[in-house]
Amino acid sequence: MAFDVRDARILLACAQSRSIGRAARALNMAQPAVTRALNRLEAQLDAPLFERTTRGVEPTPYGAALLPYAELMVSESAQAEELIRQMRGAGRGLVRIGGVGSVAGGLLVEALTLLRESHPEVTFSVTEELEDRLVEGLKTGAVDLAVLPDSALDDEIRLAAEESFHDEVRVYVRAGHPAAGRDLTLAEAARLDWAMPPQATPITREWMRRFHDQRLEPGLPVLQSRSTAVIRAAVLAGDLACWMPEPVLLGDLAQGQVAPVRVPDLDWRRSFKIYRRRRGLLPPSADLLLGALRRLAG
Repeated sequence: MAFDVRDARILLACAQSRSIGRAARALNMAQPAVTRALNRLEAQLDAPLFERTTRGVEPTPYGAALLPYAELMVSESAQAEELIRQMRGAGRGLVRIGGVGSVAGGLLVEALTLLRESHPEVTFSVTEELEDRLVEGLKTGAVDLAVLPDSALDDEIRLAAEESFHDEVRVYVRAGHPAAGRDLTLAEAARLDWAMPPQATPITREWMRRFHDQRLEPGLPVLQSRSTAVIRAAVLAGDLACWMPEPVLLGDLAQGQVAPVRVPDLDWRRSFKIYRRRRGLLPPSADLLLGALRRLAG
């Protein structure tokens, strides 16, 4: 099967627009050329990729199965083109980097500010997400580098540097909460009402593990969100506890709006390292940012 980047772009445009005509306009192609390309692909695969209706087109199960591969091919092609442009000195160079909340607004901003002193032409795209989404972003090429908790190694990603960074994860509540400033056992902490990331995320799995190691079962979190801003707002607005990295709440702590709850079994000094995809080369601008991060670690 000859499936190239042009075919991948056509497949994605048709799936996104749900119309061959709109896809053709988005691709700056003639509509008959898009139709011929789809017909050729379907003939090669001996399978229908789209269902044609009076309202447009919809991916069939065969087309839907092909979409992730088309997305990867288009992403890889764009990265290769960007890498060559940067190596030739064309364009300003874009670095795509990600980190969890405690890293994105602190360490990453500090590193890009440092890099801009010597390379003001470089631009940045910073993604704040939880660990699982950042790992997926590395795999798909959505980010070039990600600062992730230790042991995030995967078959498709690897360490970009040996240097480590750290933050402190503790229990926090609003200043007027009955548990504010108190010492609690893990059993007492299990009875708190919690705001946490979704259960499948690494930080919530670690939180749950600490209770289960002592044969305790905390209640299902009252609120679950991938957004640190939503969790923070929920804690400030009511009687919910959170397990949050200290850097995320520094402003609230300084203003006396939130207070720690001392639960020794839930104190976690978390370590981070810088990761990249296992395949391919780092764009030159990403390599420059990696150097700035390593200097900050030193």
